[in-house]
Amino acid sequence: MNFKMPEDFRKAYRKELENYHVSLKEKNLVQAWYFLERAHVIGQYHPISHTGIHFRMLVFGIRTLDGKEIFGQMIRVLFGWIGSLFNRIPVGNTGGVSVPIFASMPIPDDLKSLLKDADTDRIGLAGLKTK
Repeated sequence: MNFKMPEDFRKAYRKELENYHVSLKEKNLVQAWYFLERAHVIGQYHPISHTGIHFRMLVFGIRTLDGKEIFGQMIRVLFGWIGSLFNRIPVGNTGGVSVPIFASMPIPDDLKSLLKDADTDRIGLAGLKTK
């Protein structure tokens, strides 16, 4: 179970959120969403950050009046934390409704070293290996 986010994850996660807020301030919604997706890739390993990203994605859906995103994020806010809690997440999944909930996706190259301990051998779902 992943209750505490390691410092390197926390720094990377916060950086993506910072970039998200800057993009919102600049009214660059495409770029803002991109940073939310990256924060999801990092944060999905931990229940609080995972739920927090889906909540932000829900608010983004409301802001953009995207009904599909609103509904999809409501489901993810309610249930996404469970996968994180038990280390059963789809590695690399960007978290939006445009991708299936359980679909693993390639990890962005610049995040591969951070997520190097992701276990991608478990039927497309993964958790961090314990040392």
